Amino acid sequence: MLIKDQAHRYKELNAPERRNFISAIIATVFGKVVLSGIFLLALLTLGFYTLNSSTVYASPQGFTHNQIQRASPKGFGIEGTQPNTVHGVLHNGHTNDYVVLEGRFSYKEKSDTIQYYFTDAAGDTIAVDISKSNNAAPPIPDLNYYLWGQVQQSFFSTSINVIEFTPMG
Repeated sequence: MLIKDQAHRYKELNAPERRNFISAIIATVFGKVVLSGIFLLALLTLGFYTLNSSTVYASPQGFTHNQIQRASPKGFGIEGTQPNTVHGVLHNGHTNDYVVLEGRFSYKEKSDTIQYYFTDAAGDTIAVDISKSNNAAPPIPDLNYYLWGQVQQSFFSTSINVIEFTPMG
């Protein structure tokens, strides 16, 4: 009996504690999920307070009367003044310049095609090509329109490829 008692005492002293199944699961879940969630929340809170305590973000500067007028970025083909009249397009326009004009459409019928023209308020007229425009219907003559297009120059003439036209008003 002596050996049996010693073995029993040794087992009690050195054997791991036995837990029931539910307490083992709760301890594992708490250790892996809850503690890591608390650590992550503390880390995020610390990061949030660190960012808000320093001047990381630019604060609004407001509107003052002595601000410098900013120019448009260079290199996009919009430098300088744009020719926004028919006279300006005819005399200062370059191929691939974009223009916005105000005026009226007119047309002349040729044998199998219709040639459209655009006339501004000053009475200057330029030929326009509406075949590639985004509009489904042709323009109504003698109605005021905004025209957005791209200048096309050839050796003897200047015209506008219409991108979009919308009625004024």
